[in-house]
Formats: sequence, structure tokens, C-alpha cells
Amino acid sequence: MNAPLLSEVTRKVRQIPSLSIVVAELLVSLNNEDSDTATLVAKIAQDQGLAARVLRVANSPFYGLNSRVSAVSEAVVVLGFHAVRSLALAAGIINVFPPGGTTKFDRLAFWRHAVGTGVCARVVAGHVDQDPEAAFTAGLLHDVGKLALHVYFADVFEAVLARAAAGDLTIVEAERELLGYDHAAIGHEIARNWHFPPAIQLAIRNHHDPDTEPAPLADIVHVANALCIALDIGCGGDHQVPCISHAAWGRLGLGWDALGRSLHEIERQNAGVNLLLAD
Repeated sequence: MNAPLLSEVTRKVRQIPSLSIVVAELLVSLNNEDSDTATLVAKIAQDQGLAARVLRVANSPFYGLNSRVSAVSEAVVVLGFHAVRSLALAAGIINVFPPGGTTKFDRLAFWRHAVGTGVCARVVAGHVDQDPEAAFTAGLLHDVGKLALHVYFADVFEAVLARAAAGDLTIVEAERELLGYDHAAIGHEIARNWHFPPAIQLAIRNHHDPDTEPAPLADIVHVANALCIALDIGCGGDHQVPCISHAAWGRLGLGWDALGRSLHEIERQNAGVNLLLAD
């Protein structure tokens, strides 16, 4: 295997299809505190696929509604403005990458892990007074660099998966050994190329190493990733539960008891949001 340089991977990443106009506009609204419900509803309504997926989640049994939600505006009432926006972003991003890649990587299991990490991050954020929807989006995207390797450098990623399995390593350890960089660095470049807010870019880059540049969102995604693997939600390719940084845990001020009581909520939210992945 000839390992590509990070600069070569970065050039390839820039060829990833752009986000749709609707998703790009929703992304811009993350930095616009003046965004309103009418504008959000109008944007989502421009893309029938996005609207259908959002409504599917809103109508899931996990919200226990007595009547069916038939319009995005009603979904905003049920789920909230920010939750609907993050769901629409998620639905748009999930379908950006083209098919292909190594058959040894389960893409559906990958997205289940990504969604699960997003949900775990949202719940953790709620315990530490951070923006839950920013946490959900960062968690959803934390491993997107793996997907880039899977699609555009299939033989390289297959070698990484084989090395991880043979050496009882995590994927990030195998990547650093074989490539000299990891999927977090690639994911950061993707998020930067798509113009995600800097805090989300940083969380993606540092979710395995939150102590290199401490930030609340990176700490949250770091913990959420480990929690998602421990709960066996989907599979991003790793089967080992990574160690949680004591420093990151301390910075967040989390308590195991409170987190333990949140497991049912994580399960409930995850079951609903996973409907984004249904055909």
C-alpha cells in the first residue's frame, strides 16, 4: 500500500460534492441569530426529500403524538426550531457522499454510529449547559473523515481496517501508524471546506485528543463517541471503547449518575433520529 500524503487527501476532499443549496443555506443560518421559523420552514420546503425525512422523525412513535404532523411548520412546534434545523442538516449531509468504497466497511452501521454519537452529544450537552444542537451536528460529523477514506481511498482504508483488526488497535491508532495522520484531520478539512462553524470544525479535529486544544464541544463529542461505542449503537469500524480523557471529563463536570439516568433518553432519541436513515 502506498499511503497518500495528507495534502493529497485534502485535494481529493475538495472534490466531495457540495452541499445542496438548501442545506448550505441552513448551515449559514447556524451563525445567524435572527433566523426565524418562517424562513427555516420555507428553506426546508424547497427540498421535498429533506422535508419528508424531518416529518418522518417528527411522526415517530418516540414523540408520542396524538395526531400526525403533516407540515414542517408543525414539526417545528413539536420538536423545536433548532432541532428541526439540525435534523434537516443531518438528512442533507447523509446523502452527500457517492456510493462505492471497500465492501469491508458497513456504511449503514457507520451512519448509525454517527447519528448515535450526535444524540449522545446532544444529551451530554444538556447536562453541561452547552448548545445541544451544535453538539448533535458535531457528533454526527465527527467521523466523516473515515467516510472520505472509505469512498475515495478504498484500498488504503481497507489496509487500515486490516491493521486495526490484526493489531487489536483502534482505527485512529492504525491510521496514525500507516498514514501518519488520521480521519479526524480529514474530517476537519471537510467541515472547513463546507464552512461549518469553527467550534464544530475544532470538535471534529480533536474528538480523539480533546486536551490538545480544550474546548467544550470537543470534550462533549469525545465523551459522546466513547459512550456511543459502549452502548453498541451502530459501528464506525471500532469495537474497542476508547479511554475517556480525565481532563475532558473534569472540564465538563459530568457525573456518572446523571449520565446513567439519561440512557433511556438516549435510546428514545436515537430510535427517532435513526429514521433519517430509512429509505
